[in-house]
Amino acid sequence: MKKKLIAISVLGTCVATAHAESSVTIYGIYDAGLRYVHEANAAGENSLSMGSNGTSTPNRLGFRGVEDLGGGMNAHFNLETGWNSGTGALESTTGSPITGNRALFQRLAIVGITHERWGTIDLGQNYSVGWRTGYDYDPFNYRYPTIDPVSAVVPGSSVTQATAGVRFHNDMQYTGVFGPFTVRAEHSFGGVAGAISTNSATAGSLAYKSGPLVIAGSYTSRKIATTGGIFTGATALAGPPAVAGEPAVNANTPTYADRSWSAGAAYKFGPVRVSSGYNDERLEGALNSVVAGLPLTPAQGDTRVRVGWFGANWDVTPFVNLAGGWFRTLVDTPIAPAAGAASGTSGKKDLLMFAGTYLLSKTTYLYAEFDRTTLSGNQVIGYGTKTTQRHPLGVSAGLVVAF
Repeated sequence: MKKKLIAISVLGTCVATAHAESSVTIYGIYDAGLRYVHEANAAGENSLSMGSNGTSTPNRLGFRGVEDLGGGMNAHFNLETGWNSGTGALESTTGSPITGNRALFQRLAIVGITHERWGTIDLGQNYSVGWRTGYDYDPFNYRYPTIDPVSAVVPGSSVTQATAGVRFHNDMQYTGVFGPFTVRAEHSFGGVAGAISTNSATAGSLAYKSGPLVIAGSYTSRKIATTGGIFTGATALAGPPAVAGEPAVNANTPTYADRSWSAGAAYKFGPVRVSSGYNDERLEGALNSVVAGLPLTPAQGDTRVRVGWFGANWDVTPFVNLAGGWFRTLVDTPIAPAAGAASGTSGKKDLLMFAGTYLLSKTTYLYAEFDRTTLSGNQVIGYGTKTTQRHPLGVSAGLVVAF
C-alpha cells in the first residue's frame, strides 16, 4: 500500500510539472464605433454605419498555447476568429477568398515549433510574410485596416482580393531572428491534384532592426487559376476562352502570375516615429481573355498597382497618440484602352489620413479618425463604375477594449 501511495505521489508530481510547463491564453479585442463616408459608392451617396469587423483594429477572440519541450524548444498553437461589431456575425460570412468556404478561425490557425537559436516553423493558415514585414513601416502599424491601404495592398493582394495576400492557406512559414536581422520565408501549397503549383504562393523577406531604425523588404510570387480570365480565388472550373495564337489552357493550370515586392523604413526620434514605404505588384496576363467582344494579347491583360506612402506617429503624452499619413495608389490596367472597354480601374488615388487615440487604461482607448481621398481616372472607392466619386471623405470614432 505504501509503495502504491509513493507511485501515485510521483505520478501526480510529474503531471503537475508537465502542466506547469504548458500554458493556454485566451485573449481578444472588441472595437465598436461609427463611420461616416461622404461619396461612399459609385453613385456618390453618403453612408453612416456601425457594422464593421473593427474600424481601428479588427475584432478578435484568440486561443494561444505554448508547451516547453526542453532544450530551448517549444511547441505552440494559435487560433483566432473575428466578428462584426454591429451584428455579432462571424467575420467570414462571405467565405474564404481562396476556397470559398466559411471558417471559424478565419483570422489565424497555426501550429508550430520554435527553437531559441534556429527560429520558428509554423503550419496552417497564417499571416503572410509580406503582411508581417510591411507592418514595420506602415505609419499606422495596420490600424484602420479598411482605410489605410498599406494593410490591404501587402504583396499579393493589391489587385486581387484584399485578404488573398494578408493570409495564406496551407502555409508553411519560417521566421528566424539573428541579432538585428529577421529572416522570413514561406510557401503556401495550392492543393490542386495534377497541378501542384496552382494557387500556390512563395515569399521571402529580410528586416534590419537596430535601436530606433527599421529597414525591411519582401518579395512574393503567386500562381493563380482563373475562370474565363477573371480571378475567382478558387480552382478554375473551366479554362479561359481561347485566344488566337495561344495554346489552350486547362482548368487546373495557372493562367497568370502575380509578382510583387515591397520595401520601407522607419525611424523613431524620441516620441515621434516617421516611416515610408513602397509596394509594386504586377499580374501578368491576368485578363488574357475576351473583353467587350475583343480578344486581348497577354501584354494587354497585364495589370500593375503601385502604392507609395509616408507618415508619422507621435506619442504626445503617455495617454495621447496622434498619427498621420499620405498614400498614393497608381493603377495601370491597359485592358480598357486596348480593348475599348467602357470601364476599367486605371487611375490614381491619393489618400490623406489623420487619427488620434486616448488611453483610458492599459487595455481600453477611444479613437477618432479623418480621411480624405482624391480620385482620378477610373479609380473608385469600393466596386462599380465611377459616376460622381471625386473626393470621398470619411470620419470614424469609437471605443476599443482588449482583454
